[in-house]
Amino acid sequence: MRLYIAKRILFFIPAVLLVVLFSFILLQQAPGNPVDRLMNLEGSYENEMTPGINNEAQKKELTHRLGLDLPVFYWNIMSLKEYRLENNLSTSPLSAYIPYISFHQNNQFHRWLFGDGEFSNGIIHGDFGVSWITGQSVYALISPRIKWSFLFSLIAIFFAYLISIPAGLRSAANPGSRFDRWSTILFMILFSLPVFWFATILMLVFCNPDVINILPSSGVSPAGGFSESASFPEIFFNSIPYLILPTICYTYGSLAFLSGSVKASVGDILKEDYIRTARAKGLSEKTILNRHAFRNSLLPLISIFSHVLPLAVSGSVIIETIFTIPGMGLAIFQSLSSQDYPVIIAVFMITGVFTMAAFLISDIVYALVDPRISFNRNIVS
Repeated sequence: MRLYIAKRILFFIPAVLLVVLFSFILLQQAPGNPVDRLMNLEGSYENEMTPGINNEAQKKELTHRLGLDLPVFYWNIMSLKEYRLENNLSTSPLSAYIPYISFHQNNQFHRWLFGDGEFSNGIIHGDFGVSWITGQSVYALISPRIKWSFLFSLIAIFFAYLISIPAGLRSAANPGSRFDRWSTILFMILFSLPVFWFATILMLVFCNPDVINILPSSGVSPAGGFSESASFPEIFFNSIPYLILPTICYTYGSLAFLSGSVKASVGDILKEDYIRTARAKGLSEKTILNRHAFRNSLLPLISIFSHVLPLAVSGSVIIETIFTIPGMGLAIFQSLSSQDYPVIIAVFMITGVFTMAAFLISDIVYALVDPRISFNRNIVS
């Protein structure tokens, strides 16, 4: 068990490093000049009203602050001729065909990763740079948004499992029953409904003064916010109406998949020999279903849950845009619309790291739930 977990962690570390490296490469290849973009921000750096010499000095200063005057990586390959020309050394005709590896201890990747202690703290400390649109710190821009995406995702996960697991168990225990047929039809209909259409219908019904105007149509709190004297219970209960419609939209699409997975997994286990032995011993169907069948069908549910963590971080672009939820999904949409690449890359990297972490956690939970899990093979008979 310990060896298995240690090996999974050893695989996790280089995977995260590859995600970080790939994120840096994407940021380097992003179109546009960050210096020009930041110089054009109103109130950030004077441009049109500043004489040319001062404008160039400001550009040079901003380039230095962003670390763009440094080499890109720890090393780069050039011809020996280029290296000798850069250092004002004599060259020969053959030197143009001889490769030369130039090493750089101080470079953009190292600064982006660890910071320089003056202008940047590095992504390892949560400093993802500044937005090219607002000039605001990327961390300050996305940190309050993650909590909303996480909150809605966790609430949706709770209700999805709360509904799907009992429904799947009952369908597996009584295949072909009226409940099995009607629940399958209902969940499949919900699964087929596009989220943007379903969200619009909910808003037209429950947020329309001409129909049923009982729920707010957007936001996560009153337009004026809560008063400073408001207590926690007051804030909590007044926030519930804002959570209902987005939670429904987050939840309904996964009911068919989750309940179907539980039904299929438990249905297969109920055909096993040890289940027939349990019945022969006189155990009740409820005990067999809950203590034996369900406990041995947890692996598919763990696999599904491993995909939840990255989705909880990235949020839903469609749902958050429709309901104006200040989460990561809306941040991604706004960043893509305005080509704010530092924010896009930060979200991409955070989601990638959380994806790797989710798979690591699921692998460890696999081993805890089923000791037969090994590193070389999924299940050893």
